[in-house]
Amino acid sequence: MEFIKLCVVIKEKVLVFSQYIDPLKLIMKHLVNWFKWTEGEEVLYMHGKLEQKQRQTLINEFNDPKSKAKVLLASTKACSEGINLVGASRVILLDVVWNPAVERQAISRAYRIGQKRIVYTYHLVAKGTPEGPKYCKQAQKDRISELVFACSSRPDKGKEKIAEAVTEDKVLDTMVKHLKLGDMFDNLIVQPKEADLVEGFSILMP
Repeated sequence: MEFIKLCVVIKEKVLVFSQYIDPLKLIMKHLVNWFKWTEGEEVLYMHGKLEQKQRQTLINEFNDPKSKAKVLLASTKACSEGINLVGASRVILLDVVWNPAVERQAISRAYRIGQKRIVYTYHLVAKGTPEGPKYCKQAQKDRISELVFACSSRPDKGKEKIAEAVTEDKVLDTMVKHLKLGDMFDNLIVQPKEADLVEGFSILMP
């Protein structure tokens, strides 16, 4: 809730992904109560049971800079390839999937042609749960894949831009340095990827 509050202040939209419906419904409930928002206006919800026409309506509403939409809660499976969600510049992944390609596709909904902002991606991982080791193995698989398939002649300029982008995440910096909010973080793992300019943050929380 605090993360979304800070994003709203700087006028950036948030895309929240989960493989499961229940966490999305819970977040929807909190958003409505916390911010006094209305489902279908400030907060949108995209799941697999929606018809294509309904999905496209949500996409258009979310991407419209003049709309009230601030957060889109989306099922990972519902937002498959081909969906354009460039209205978001902050992507939160609530759970870890074994196949790195699935998460990459989810992130690519925001990081694609037409996006004018840097896209920041966050994995929220609870400390002391099976999610931690699972994420580490998934990240290792992803990194090996990049080493095998990435072009070896990639210029170093991308690294400079990524390093610069890390210091520009005002939302995360504000939360970490906040007297009350900083305690929720056990560890921050920054994982810039050479294959693109998406900034990935893994956040371990107690």
